[in-house]
Amino acid sequence: MNKAAYLSLVAILVAVTLVAPSSITVHPLQRRQGVNCTDPNAITSGLCWEELHLAEYLTDWHTNRPICSTIYGTLEDGANCCAPNEVWSTCFIRLAIGNHGYNCININEGTCPNFQVGASIAPQVRYILGTMYNINNFFSNWNGALPYATLSALLINQPLVLEIDPIQKTNLLFSDLLSALTAGLSFIAAPELSGLAGTAATALIKGLQAAPSVAKAIWPTGTADSQSEQLANLDSYLSQIDQNFTTRITQGLYTIMSDVPSFNGFASSGQFSGPNNLSLPADSDILALGLRTFILSSAMSANKWRAVTRSDLTMADVAGSVPGSGGSDCTFGSNNICTNSKDETTVFYSNSTARAYEVVLSGAGPDPTSFMNEIVNKEWSNLEQLFDGAYNCSFAPGGSGIGKPLSLFNGTAVDFACMSQLSISEGK
Repeated sequence: MNKAAYLSLVAILVAVTLVAPSSITVHPLQRRQGVNCTDPNAITSGLCWEELHLAEYLTDWHTNRPICSTIYGTLEDGANCCAPNEVWSTCFIRLAIGNHGYNCININEGTCPNFQVGASIAPQVRYILGTMYNINNFFSNWNGALPYATLSALLINQPLVLEIDPIQKTNLLFSDLLSALTAGLSFIAAPELSGLAGTAATALIKGLQAAPSVAKAIWPTGTADSQSEQLANLDSYLSQIDQNFTTRITQGLYTIMSDVPSFNGFASSGQFSGPNNLSLPADSDILALGLRTFILSSAMSANKWRAVTRSDLTMADVAGSVPGSGGSDCTFGSNNICTNSKDETTVFYSNSTARAYEVVLSGAGPDPTSFMNEIVNKEWSNLEQLFDGAYNCSFAPGGSGIGKPLSLFNGTAVDFACMSQLSISEGK
């Protein structure tokens, strides 16, 4: 099957009819029942992935599935077999709904017959089909939301150039920009970024960590475009990036739907098997946060911005004036930014890590305190991800380091810390 066709799997994959949580009334005093994974009318639950042993079921089915002696359409062995080169997902769908082709979008009495399977395996089939549909829908939504995210990044590019890169010192690899854009959804999986996008991001992160083959498909190493361009000239590249990220996301989805271990790993958290809404609005500019952070931090480093960090401090420690205490004798204002106007000191404090970052500019540029607030107000980045990410990229175990080609997959796991390329050093 053509890999590019996998982004149109919504027209191929099938979904079970789910009972919306709002349609079942539970009295506040009524004893709540445990998860029911076998009732076809029950609300689906992510816990059922483990409860029904779906990975074991699917692996066993795939290992022992009958292979037809001819291609689908002229079967000599009957309908209960997979064509020689048929990927597991399309075969599973066809065997589940009977010999009715691939034109059913939903499994319900209005569009498709009931499952053509015995009652003993109906729950497993229901959940696997539903999980397939949810994963496909998630990837399709993700792909559909990226053009708006690209536009969002495009809109900050020229203002950023004028603000801190007027003499055009910043050069970026096209491959790094593409990685930063496609990784944007994973990058926002942070406690302070909850809501719909945060839920989808968390599901993606768990799926990628459990299925490194999918991460490798989306962010391959050693094959990306190594051409570079000056920051001021990126507009034309960003405006034409759509086809490139579609190819990467398609490859990730194809890996899941053509390889059972990848599917089992990606789905193992159960988040694609329950009632969670993992769709993404098409106008979600938050998906560009990773790309914006990468562009911003790269431009800052190229123009002699850096941060000096000190760990294990409270906000009171940072603001303190006792000599030798690590304090900066500063006053906290908006966005956890502490300023000492007399000494021209600007410090950002991260609540997540209890680290303080003194912002240093060795050259001409805007006032650091004003610029940090501008970053937040204009949504160029999230300060904790800008500074903590740079720290992790430089000093955390496995960090690849600032100034190297962006690598989001190290062969065994995904790591998004180096989306921040701000130069950083440890203070005393």
